[in-house]
Amino acid sequence: MRQDWFPTPIWHFQFPNTAQLNQNLLKAIAHQRNADPEGTNFSNVLGWHSSDQLHKQSDFQPLVEMINYFLPEVVRDLAWDNEEVKPFISNCWAIVNGKNASNVLHNHCNAYLSGVYYVKAPRNSGNLYFHDPRVGAQMLVPPYDKITPITLSKLIYQPSEGMLVIFPSWLWHGVEINQSEEERVSMSFNVITVKP
Repeated sequence: MRQDWFPTPIWHFQFPNTAQLNQNLLKAIAHQRNADPEGTNFSNVLGWHSSDQLHKQSDFQPLVEMINYFLPEVVRDLAWDNEEVKPFISNCWAIVNGKNASNVLHNHCNAYLSGVYYVKAPRNSGNLYFHDPRVGAQMLVPPYDKITPITLSKLIYQPSEGMLVIFPSWLWHGVEINQSEEERVSMSFNVITVKP
């Protein structure tokens, strides 16, 4: 009998009909970037990173509502005590990666869940990737016949406009280099809980 003990869930949602939402978000992000062209720097290399309080602004409420619609599904899967804790977005920011920009491998140690929504995702503009969280699992590996969830060391998501990905905040992740001539625009967020 085989038992798999350390699964790591990643939730992936693809929204239809997001053209108007994304157009509005692009305008709001451009406004933020014009007001603060330097931005801030966390994991970004050559890209622009906004302040992390966008979820409190009216221009971003449609996205916040969309994320909040799917959080209960994630909470159910994780078996959180819904009577004791209520999940909410603690911070939210935009990232604009032009040609050659990327985000280094990192995690978010100040939250339970993290996520990213793709506002603009041209072809070859940088995949989202996750690394095996088991630190010693890749120290010495034999050749594999095939890659499976057990043998996989790196998981890649090709972004598409309207895609939302939610994952545990402790999971190491990054963004590959944007090799396109267009900007890749995304919005990221963290989720914590509070007792009601």
